[in-house]
Amino acid sequence: MSSGTSGHDLAASGSHHAFDSGEVPIRSYLRILVHRRNVLFFVFSFVVLLGVIRTFTTTSLYRATLTLEIQRHGPDILTYKDVMNVDQSFAAYQDFYQTQYKIIQSRKVLGIAAKKIDLVNRSEYVNRRSPPISRLAAWLGSALSRGAESEEDSSAELADPMDAAVAYFSSRVSVQPVRNSYLVKLSFLDSSPELARDATNAIAAAYQQFHLESRYTATAEASVFLRDQVVQLQKEIADKELQLQDHAAQREILALRDETKSISSQALADLNEEYVAAKTRMALAQARYQSVKDAPPEALPEVLASNLVNNLKREYASLERQQAQMLEQFQPDWPPLRQIEEELGQARERLRLETESISLHVRSAALIDHERVQTEVDRLYEQVEEQKLEVQRVNVDAIEIASLQAEIATQRSFLDAMVNRQSETAVSKRLSETQTSNIRVVDAAELPVAPEKPNKPLNLIVSILAGFFVGVASAFLVDHLDNTVESESDVLRVTGLPVFAQIPVILPLGVVRSESDSGLDPAEDDRRGLASHVDPRSIAGEAFKNLRTSIQLASPDHPPRSIVVTSSEPGDGKSTISTNLAVVLSQMGRHVLLIDGDLRRPTLERTFGTKESAGLSNVLTGNADLADVVRDTEVPGLSFLPSGPIPPNPSELLESSSMRIMLEQIQESTEYDHVILDSPPIVQVPDSVILATRTDAAILVVRAGKTSRESLSAGAGRLRQARARVAGVVLNAVPERAGGYYRAQYRYDRDSSTPSKRSFPHVVIRLRRGRRSA
Repeated sequence: MSSGTSGHDLAASGSHHAFDSGEVPIRSYLRILVHRRNVLFFVFSFVVLLGVIRTFTTTSLYRATLTLEIQRHGPDILTYKDVMNVDQSFAAYQDFYQTQYKIIQSRKVLGIAAKKIDLVNRSEYVNRRSPPISRLAAWLGSALSRGAESEEDSSAELADPMDAAVAYFSSRVSVQPVRNSYLVKLSFLDSSPELARDATNAIAAAYQQFHLESRYTATAEASVFLRDQVVQLQKEIADKELQLQDHAAQREILALRDETKSISSQALADLNEEYVAAKTRMALAQARYQSVKDAPPEALPEVLASNLVNNLKREYASLERQQAQMLEQFQPDWPPLRQIEEELGQARERLRLETESISLHVRSAALIDHERVQTEVDRLYEQVEEQKLEVQRVNVDAIEIASLQAEIATQRSFLDAMVNRQSETAVSKRLSETQTSNIRVVDAAELPVAPEKPNKPLNLIVSILAGFFVGVASAFLVDHLDNTVESESDVLRVTGLPVFAQIPVILPLGVVRSESDSGLDPAEDDRRGLASHVDPRSIAGEAFKNLRTSIQLASPDHPPRSIVVTSSEPGDGKSTISTNLAVVLSQMGRHVLLIDGDLRRPTLERTFGTKESAGLSNVLTGNADLADVVRDTEVPGLSFLPSGPIPPNPSELLESSSMRIMLEQIQESTEYDHVILDSPPIVQVPDSVILATRTDAAILVVRAGKTSRESLSAGAGRLRQARARVAGVVLNAVPERAGGYYRAQYRYDRDSSTPSKRSFPHVVIRLRRGRRSA
């Protein structure tokens, strides 16, 4: 393919597959925008027009702004805290101010403000007209809802006008806190500057009034509640005191709880002490009794300490000495010795009797003492138990008394606190007359002098930017949805075939035209079909010369002699391509035969003026000889074989042996150097496939912006399936906007035979954009 055709990829500007050619993405984007500039311009103009209409038909709105200071605490006039206490946490801080912002925009506050300025009767509000667009939307809505029931209309008429006024205020008021301060910006937006100012000041006053009323209403309610609680507590304390007196009288409690408890406890302690002492004495008496009860009489201390017993013992001892002395001297039967023995016996008896008498007395005394002490212990035990019961009773009574006294004391403390709080709330309630509040107007709203909306310069800038971006997006969307072949890269991607040339759209030369064109005079029709002959130095002529060069270079050793030109769809310009290809081949001094092989809808006969003459169909049916039907043309070296009368069986004629023999005879003869066959569209009929299998090469014509990729792929596939020798593709009807290849190139000066390089303004032939023709 020639170097000239390689530069035709500039026509890929409109293709969204331009990235396949290896171009820089930005350049590819720019080419898409240039190619789709009509879409971009239309969408851009439409969006900008909408923005301009919206800007200049929108009612001017004025914003009045007021500055409020909202403190969490009111002024500290009194030393005590008010009823409405405030939490000091950060979360409570945030919640407090968010709550105040919502209160400002509440229906209650807005209703008070609407009543303050008598909004429902103000002319600015009553005679208000909505913007034209809104009125149009309302009219359309009313037109669509005319069939609604009458009940709905009556309910709408009975609606409270104050509700509409509050809703209007709610849609126009805004609250904006000032960072790092207690200040709040309260603003109102309206078409009337006076109403905007009055509404802003009225909302601030309504908010202050609402705050004072809610605050001191709560204080008044708290005061009433405290008064009722004081009366109730006084009654309860009186009942408790009467109950305490009755309880003390019934239990005969004369002393206080602590004194009574100490007396009973002391008595119990004294009895316990006496009881312990008595038990000690009882233990001693019992031990004494046990010791004397079982002890021998002579071992008793009382016996041992008795003087009489001691005297009797000495007397008895004296008699025993005398007896012993006498026995040493005398015989036992000596009378004085017997007398001493009798005296000794009498002394022994008296000692025994005295000892027994003393022991009996001692045992009796020990027994009596033990019994007395036991009786005393038993008596003290009973008294201790009785005193314990008394102490327990006293403790129970004291606890009940103390409980009643504590309850009375607690209720008295509550009563004192409530009485003090009642006095404080009464004073706080009287403070409402001073209008002291934690809300203060810092800057009142003034009459706005300039409208805030619409911002015409900003709206126009936004409309232009929005139009540009929407237009760009629309251009890319349309390009993405476009399924037609636009560039050489599309052809390569779909078919893999080289593009021999790109033929521009140039009128009135009419390199391409639609087969449906009508109303053209014969002279203009001839110029349309023979553009390369009429003006061989034009851009169109140079494009067809590039096609001729590409075909020759495709097979430099054996250039194709017979070439069939076809297309995928009707109107792609195959007839024009085949005619001008024959012309540029003849301009090389070669003899070329152009055959109109379209036996269904022939078009070349109009170009050469051979309508209704004998032609190819006559030769194939044997009704004429080839030499008789071939016509010479005004182009030197170019002969033309018309299609002849349209036969009923075109495919059978083209596939017949007569067609094969005719082509072989033409190629074997030396009369013609090249044979160019114009054929029907390949997708619809098989004629082109038949001709392509019997020629040296086939050229597929594709019309830029018209031929679909599916149709091109189907046509190339049929040729490959038939094993035809497809040389390449001709991209036809490439628009001027496709690139700069045709905008600055060498051309022949009409007044000189020397080529010259002209600048862009002098080289470009102004093209009249019109419909693309086949």
